[in-house]
Amino acid sequence: MKKIPLILILALLVLNTYAQVADSIPKYFWVTFKDKADSPYQLNHPEVFLSEKALARRAKYNIPVTEADFPVNPTYLQSLREQGGLIHLSSRWLNAATVLAKPEVIDQIAKLPFVDTILYVGKYQKPRIEKRPRPFKDNLDTNLLVSNPYGYAHPQITAMKGDSLHSKGWNGQGITIAVLDGGFSNVDIIPFFDSLRQHNRFLGFHDFVDGDTNVFESSTHGTQVLSVMGANLPGLMVGTAPGANYLCIKTEDVRGEYLIEECNWVAGLEYADSIGADVVNSSLGYFVFNDASMNYKYEDLTGLKSMASRAVDYAFARGMIVVTSAGNEGNSAWRYISIPADAPNVLAVGSVFIDTTLRAGFSSVGPTADGRIKPDLVAPGVAITVVSQYSYKTRTSNGTSLSSPLIAGMTASLWSAFPNLNNEEIIDAIIKSCNQTVKPDNFLGHGLPDFLQAYKLLLKSQKEELQKR
Repeated sequence: MKKIPLILILALLVLNTYAQVADSIPKYFWVTFKDKADSPYQLNHPEVFLSEKALARRAKYNIPVTEADFPVNPTYLQSLREQGGLIHLSSRWLNAATVLAKPEVIDQIAKLPFVDTILYVGKYQKPRIEKRPRPFKDNLDTNLLVSNPYGYAHPQITAMKGDSLHSKGWNGQGITIAVLDGGFSNVDIIPFFDSLRQHNRFLGFHDFVDGDTNVFESSTHGTQVLSVMGANLPGLMVGTAPGANYLCIKTEDVRGEYLIEECNWVAGLEYADSIGADVVNSSLGYFVFNDASMNYKYEDLTGLKSMASRAVDYAFARGMIVVTSAGNEGNSAWRYISIPADAPNVLAVGSVFIDTTLRAGFSSVGPTADGRIKPDLVAPGVAITVVSQYSYKTRTSNGTSLSSPLIAGMTASLWSAFPNLNNEEIIDAIIKSCNQTVKPDNFLGHGLPDFLQAYKLLLKSQKEELQKR
């Protein structure tokens, strides 16, 4: 009888033990349901699951509440719990839930008659417990102030004639912008956002990663993105929509890349809708993950494959405008836009240099897999002014992550001038104002918008409509 070397036996024992431990660790799964049968929710009582502001938006634009707006049947969720699953979050539009469960529990959940599909979306990570980031230094050096009211952000706003629109008195007032991101470190104490706090224009905070309301942690990315829109410290930095209301929503787990972040993103978008957001900025994108089995392929860029891209269409149908970064893969082997920039009804934003309409090399390109032009338009994305989270200073950064909020903020400012117009009319005017709207391409889309021109187009259209009456 042939003897097996002791070292091999030990190695096999270690591998077997590791496999057993791995199988016993709960994982996240996306569970979809076949229907919303026997739902306790009713179409004639939408106030049970939608806010007054969300219902007001639907009423203003004659958008009906449908069964797609119903939350997941709570009986279904309870059945998942009874099998041993822990509900992380749920999606009413996609009729699904993200469940933390062991594989043997998922096997039992799969047998439930109302369950449709199950998809592994990520490993379990303990909720983070973070200390407060380094505190803000409360000492303004007046020598840093410049005479221009926009401060160091002046070039990025004037490139799109945003200053001209603001000078007419429209800076986002009455419009709510939801920001989906990975963290908003120090946003609750940074003086650049004092006017938002003093006038109660922070309408909500929610962390869909850890399931709490502490979004002031994890990442400064959301802080910078928010500053491009909401900063308001004249002489140092003023953003593209300093008069808007804001929701800070954390959906990105910066500790890794897994599909569960897309599940969080969908929940964040639905949350934004449920409390009445008008514009959403998402400086996030998905195509490659830590687990390669989750990776998207180019042929998946149809707007129909990913859960995030499908959710965008639900948001648009409910009167919202979703703006997203096209991606920073223009110089990589991938090259193309990322998800959800492939959605038909999203405004996917690429990057150009501030003083030209030359595409930044990193800016992702189109087309989508089904041949649609992407990005939809561009904005400055190189040497963009953002706030420091630790002092009365600004700095510059690059990326379509910053181009997107430039557009989102200006979109809110434009919409504040014409609050009775719907999302399609606002988007149409923005696209028509772009410098290559007659001949769009897959590098710059329709080009760089002129928000003064978009304002004039809508003003002219409004006057013509009044004359017809």
